[in-house]
Amino acid sequence: MILPISMNTAQKRAFYGYLFCLIFIASAVRAQPLSAELKILFIGNSYTYGNDLPELLAQLLTGKGMKVQYESVTVGGATLEKHWLDGKAKEAIHKQSWDYVVLQEQSTRPFSHRDAFFQYAKLFSEEIKAAKAKPLFYMTWAAKANPDEQPKLAESYRAIAKETGSVVAPVGEAWKQAVLVGMDLYVADGRHPNLLGSYLAGCVMYQTLTGKSALELPRQLRKDGQPRPGLSEAQAETLQRMADETMLK
Repeated sequence: MILPISMNTAQKRAFYGYLFCLIFIASAVRAQPLSAELKILFIGNSYTYGNDLPELLAQLLTGKGMKVQYESVTVGGATLEKHWLDGKAKEAIHKQSWDYVVLQEQSTRPFSHRDAFFQYAKLFSEEIKAAKAKPLFYMTWAAKANPDEQPKLAESYRAIAKETGSVVAPVGEAWKQAVLVGMDLYVADGRHPNLLGSYLAGCVMYQTLTGKSALELPRQLRKDGQPRPGLSEAQAETLQRMADETMLK
């Protein structure tokens, strides 16, 4: 915006006051989503319902002043193909107006059965968009014994997100970095997440949804009104930093 040369002092003051108001209003509009209500549907399996990731993410978002409504369609070991053929996930997509629908595929299927993964991920993406919601792919992590699987998982999730015009929460990539600095994110089976792993997933999803740093988030989780054991504030801070570093790459 160019300031007219002929303005006198009073006019300049009025002009700058007007400009300040415009900037203030624009900032308020940009900040508005943080106080809005988010409606999120989760479709997946035990990597989603383990440690109640939907509730964990809701706590993180609520801690930043957002209202959250969520539902889940999760079945142990389920693939997106199974969810599609079963029909319950499709019904849930159209049950109400969602902002995001989180899609989580079975742990190795994005690279072990890539064609099937892409086929049903595309079908779900089309269904979600038809319902005026946004698909969000939940990139999972490699098994503890097979860390070399992570690049294959990441490539498949990023490729399907690009092909469908969706977003991806790169949880698996943050998971890899956290493991490299000595964080133990697995339960005894070496596949499923412990509370630290699920907290990291929540941090990455928070960043994906809001574009804001995870370092702003609460570092204590609660269950039934009491602090939830299994996650210290120091561990939470480290995981937040891992999430931030991943999102900045």
